[in-house]
Amino acid sequence: MNKSVKNISHKNIDTLSDGVFSIALTLLGIEVVALVPELTHSGDVLSALVDHLPTFLGFFIGFVVLFSWWYEYHVSGQYVVGTNVMIVWSHGFTLLWVALMPFAVAMLAETFNTDDFKWGMLFFTICLFGQYWTRILVSIPGMLAKGMVDLTWTEDSPLDPKQLQRYLVVFNSVFALLGIITVIVSMVYPWVALGICGLVILYSINPVASMGRLVRQLEKTQK
Repeated sequence: MNKSVKNISHKNIDTLSDGVFSIALTLLGIEVVALVPELTHSGDVLSALVDHLPTFLGFFIGFVVLFSWWYEYHVSGQYVVGTNVMIVWSHGFTLLWVALMPFAVAMLAETFNTDDFKWGMLFFTICLFGQYWTRILVSIPGMLAKGMVDLTWTEDSPLDPKQLQRYLVVFNSVFALLGIITVIVSMVYPWVALGICGLVILYSINPVASMGRLVRQLEKTQK
C-alpha cells in the first residue's frame, strides 16, 4: 500500500491570510496616525488637514482595496475543499501583493498631483493587478500538465466545478491583460489609469453580487 503525504489544510492558509490582511490594514492606519503631532502643532489644524488630504485619500483607497480582497478571498474560498501546490502558492503570492499595498498607496499619496504622480500610479497599478499575473503564472504548470488544474469543491458550490475552473482562468486572464494595459497607460496618462483602477475597485467591492450574476448567466446558457 502506497502512502502519500497530505497537503496542508485550507484552514492554515486562512489563518495566515487573515493575519497578513490584518497587519496590512494596520499599516495603513499607522501612516495616518503618524500625522497627529504635525497636525496638532501646525497652528492651523484645518489647513494642515487639507494639505494632507492625499494621505487620507490613500488610506481610504488602500482600506477599500484590502478589505474587498479579503471579502473576495473568503467568498470564493468557502467552496474550496483541501489544497494543492497551485492553491497554496496562488494564495501565497496574493499575500505578497497584500503586504505591498500599504507601500503602493503611500507612494500614491506622496506623489499625488505632482510631477512624479505617474510613478505613484505605476506602483499602485502593479500592486492592484499583480495578483492576477501571479495567479496565471502559478496555474500554468498545472494547465500544461492536465489541461485544467484539478480542484475539489463543496457540494453547495453554486457552479459546476469544471465551469468554475474555466471561469477562473478567463477571469484572471482578462484582468491580467487589463492590468498590463493600465500599467502602460499610467506612464502616459496617470489620471486615466487612476480612473481605470477606480472602476476595478468598484467592481470588486461586492464579490457575492459578482458571483451571483455569473451563476445566473451560466444558468441561462444551459437552458
